[in-house]
Amino acid sequence: MTAAATVLVVDDEPRMRTMLDLALSAAGYGVRTAPDATAAWRLLQEESIALVVLDVMMPGVSGLELCQRIREHASVPVILLTARDAAADRVEGLEAGADDYLAKPFSPRELVLRVGAILRRTSGRQPQRVVGTRRAIGDLNLDAALTLARRGSRDLHLTPSEFRLLWLLTEEVGTLVSTEQLLEAIGHDSDRWGGRAALRTAIYRLRGKIEDGPGEPCIVTEHGRGYRFVTPRRGA
Repeated sequence: MTAAATVLVVDDEPRMRTMLDLALSAAGYGVRTAPDATAAWRLLQEESIALVVLDVMMPGVSGLELCQRIREHASVPVILLTARDAAADRVEGLEAGADDYLAKPFSPRELVLRVGAILRRTSGRQPQRVVGTRRAIGDLNLDAALTLARRGSRDLHLTPSEFRLLWLLTEEVGTLVSTEQLLEAIGHDSDRWGGRAALRTAIYRLRGKIEDGPGEPCIVTEHGRGYRFVTPRRGA
């Protein structure tokens, strides 16, 4: 790996992003920055990233959570930054899949040296993009890694079980998904009436979040069989 490698810096503090951008750029690296996990994940999917410098304490999806999700989909190296330096915190970061751990405050020079050391150690790896976790159907956009769903410009704020249902329903648009498959997705027993009632309630709530109204159904009921998803019209 050479100095032309691109490093992604993820930190919610603008001053920290600027400082690291300047230090890494001066060392010859290409630098991309992101203020949060959502923006970082988008860059990881769109660009070839050689290494991620990732702050642990961020609002929303934390650095540890993002590190775990990166590791599930790619082997791009990760250096975690944190204000805490307890041994338990370092262990937690390494267990999340980080390659290195740097406690704040630190010298930008030290970070540059650690970036160089890791890239030399992983020189056989190619810069990577994270793929296969996003889905777009009409104006509905899903990101499975971050469990995010948007309809046009509107965040849908789905619960984890609602997201699992929607992800399963949209695997093959227009195809029937059986009641049993959907019950399994939300962790209910298909042999119990209570499970089916819970599924009907979950579908009802999901429809309320993604559909514009009764005149534009996205989730169609096949009575006694299951449900299927149809492409929504744009413009929600």
